[in-house]
Amino acid sequence: MIVDIDNSESVQTFVKKVTQNWFDPDKMYFALVANGKISGDFWHITDDLLDRISEYLGQTQEEFLNIWDLKCSTYSVKIMGYHCTRHSNKNIYSEKGILPLSAETIKINDAQSIEAKEMWEYRSQPTPGPFFLLSYEFAKNPNNGFCSHGAEILTGCKGHHIDSNPVESVPLIIHCAIPYLLLPDPDKNYYAFTILKAYFNFIDPDDSNNLFEGYSIDLKGDKLDPEHIVQIEEN
Repeated sequence: MIVDIDNSESVQTFVKKVTQNWFDPDKMYFALVANGKISGDFWHITDDLLDRISEYLGQTQEEFLNIWDLKCSTYSVKIMGYHCTRHSNKNIYSEKGILPLSAETIKINDAQSIEAKEMWEYRSQPTPGPFFLLSYEFAKNPNNGFCSHGAEILTGCKGHHIDSNPVESVPLIIHCAIPYLLLPDPDKNYYAFTILKAYFNFIDPDDSNNLFEGYSIDLKGDKLDPEHIVQIEEN
């Protein structure tokens, strides 16, 4: 089962499947609305939304997430993510997959400067990625810096992808179906929040634009194998 947060049918089919014989998500949402439990924080703070849902169900957030995770595993759930970058050889991703930031993937030309060293230490150690935007709509945004510059570190350092000719590089959006089981455990609450937020917005539309601007998946140093790549699009 594949979930794409921009796709109403995908999100609603998934949520209905996961909550079957557990709770009615529509009834719950409108009960929370009627009881004044829906506020600004509900839409923007992960724990706020999940705490209110858990409270409605008479569960702790941990109990709610344990059931949610079990159902996602049972149905072999995958979440669509969009890796935006620049490269002169898009076939490299079909061969090697999508790799975290390292000296094997990025060549920094100004590596001796203080600014470059600091940027490299920050990006390559605590947050090496790889990253995937959750919203294709946002990935297609012409102001998407990842497509214009490549990896985020290249916005602060002079460099290029290994095995890529910077002169011939083109913007790419790599469509990936990422297995739920590959998502880092500490972030599972964030993905439950995001999917439920999308579901509630589809049954009770919000006028806000860019609802999921910047929302992303971080594999925290793990590679995504080529088998999970659905399409490589030149943007």
